[in-house]
Amino acid sequence: MASNTIRTPLEELDVPKKSGPNIFSWLEGSIRFETLFREGIPAQHLPKIAFCFFLCLLYIGVSHQSNRTIQKLNKAKLLLEDLRVNYTTQKAELMYNSKQSEVAKMVEPLGIKESEIPPQKVNEVKE
Repeated sequence: MASNTIRTPLEELDVPKKSGPNIFSWLEGSIRFETLFREGIPAQHLPKIAFCFFLCLLYIGVSHQSNRTIQKLNKAKLLLEDLRVNYTTQKAELMYNSKQSEVAKMVEPLGIKESEIPPQKVNEVKE
C-alpha cells in the first residue's frame, strides 16, 4: 500500500525562472508612469481615454452578441435536423401504411375485404 508523503511547495523546487526580456519590463522602462501621472491624469487625455473605454465596451458587447447568435444558430440547426429526421420517418411510415396490402390488413378486422373481381371499364352511352 502506498504511503502518504508531504509535497514541497513550488518555491522550494529547483524550477528555473525565465530571465529573458519581458514586454512589461520593457514598457515600465520606456514609459515613466510615475512622472506622467504625478499630478493626476492630464485633462487633455480624458476624451481619448473615454473613447478607448467606449470602444472596448462596444467590442465586448458585440463579441457577446455574436457568441449568443452562434449558440442560437447551433440550437436551431440541431432542432431542424431533428425535425427533418421526424418528417422523413413519418413520411416513410405513411408510404408503407398506404400500400394496398397494408390497407387490406388494417381493415380486415372491420369486416371489409378486398374485391376479388377486377374492375370493369364503364362505357359511355350516347343518346
